[in-house]
Amino acid sequence: MADIGDHIFSAIGISRDEEEETLGVMPSKETIDEIVRGFMANAEDTDIVEIRIERWIIGQIGSDAKEIETMHYRDACPICTRTTFWIEGEEVRASCHHRLCRAWIEPNSIDKTRIDCGWPSSQRTEACEDFEEAKIVLTRMRAEAESETPTKSSVIDENEF
Repeated sequence: MADIGDHIFSAIGISRDEEEETLGVMPSKETIDEIVRGFMANAEDTDIVEIRIERWIIGQIGSDAKEIETMHYRDACPICTRTTFWIEGEEVRASCHHRLCRAWIEPNSIDKTRIDCGWPSSQRTEACEDFEEAKIVLTRMRAEAESETPTKSSVIDENEF
């Protein structure tokens, strides 16, 4: 059981109509993050376009009882173009939650002035100067993959079918 002064975390889904829906309330940030990632993977057919993660202090009264930890915004993926691309905060990091894509953007772990992006299916990563450039680089990766796709069938004798 939680005690006064402990933290709990909530995930609030926000629809296009700005209606809020509680996705979960958990005692740890790690657990609420798991719930949010699971929701993001299946959110494409929902009206939820934003997720707000809040940290609450048990027993606290007033506006100091709650703090917004992070905000996530849903967008079209630069690679697969599905609305499964979730952007965290003020364009800090992003990832596509479609199981066949998984494109991502995140700060470089060593050089804090650099943003990295990648697309696991193509086994490519690139370093960029900022978030917007990373989105452009991902779009370019998609275009290059599409241009390499053969237009003719590899079937030698189509009569065999």
